[in-house]
Amino acid sequence: MKKITKAVIPAAGLGTRFLPITKAVPKPMLSVLDKPTIQYIVEELESVDIKDVLIVVSPGSDVIKKHFGAAEELEKRLLSDGKTELYEIAMATRKFNVSFVEQKVANGLAGAILCAEDFVKGEPFALLLGDELLYAEKGETPCIKRLAEVYGKTGKTTLAAMEVFGDDLSKYGNMGVKTEKDGIIYVDRIVEKPSVNDALSNYAIIGRYIIGAEVMDMLKTLTPRNNEIYLTDAFDILAARGDLVASGFEGKRYDVGDKAGYVKANIEFALKSEETREEIAGFIKELAAKL
Repeated sequence: MKKITKAVIPAAGLGTRFLPITKAVPKPMLSVLDKPTIQYIVEELESVDIKDVLIVVSPGSDVIKKHFGAAEELEKRLLSDGKTELYEIAMATRKFNVSFVEQKVANGLAGAILCAEDFVKGEPFALLLGDELLYAEKGETPCIKRLAEVYGKTGKTTLAAMEVFGDDLSKYGNMGVKTEKDGIIYVDRIVEKPSVNDALSNYAIIGRYIIGAEVMDMLKTLTPRNNEIYLTDAFDILAARGDLVASGFEGKRYDVGDKAGYVKANIEFALKSEETREEIAGFIKELAAKL
């Protein structure tokens, strides 16, 4: 099976849930602790040795391009001052071959993927949504690596699956399960954000995928609904013909596109940091005593 060498990250949303900060700062540049969320997502690709990354942005997202570009004056100053550790931190964004394309028409996730057609050139690719962080502890298999392994075994478009329950089912794409074997879920149907009574299973689709080469052409044939092309419509076609699989994942998912999820991510990442752990843990204990 051909190795996955390219990744696409859709990050063109307007971030209206985070207004007013997103009037001036693109949502992917909001930081968790001291790093923009978009950088965490790109760095997930280290586990599968993908260097070529396309970020789909909205018009006027120059700050994202600047973040992944050179900062010659800063870099020279850090080196001249002997601040080699900070220099390495600044240079971390240059480890990848990051390019950009603008999504000029707001026609949804599938529309963002179609913007990447020239980049993927008919090859399978990793797809990572820009408002979800997937964190794997040492010894855990990163989610995107697990999906690449499953794709390598099956040759089928592979989705990340998470179990959800109750009303939360209506927040996600939902999959019907034909069978499960060796940790691989064989999917026979996909529905978009069903009601609890209409859900096919407790498995929700989250924002990590390995997309097969055939999907790009499929998206061009789909009929838009409410002026939007739905990626899940393509997935449902694949599922019906037995060409769609999914897998659970190790580690933890953070929904940083939601205010509460964003705050939770900042707290947990602060507790993971040697620099801030002790002070933040003490603060949380003091705060909890007052609740």
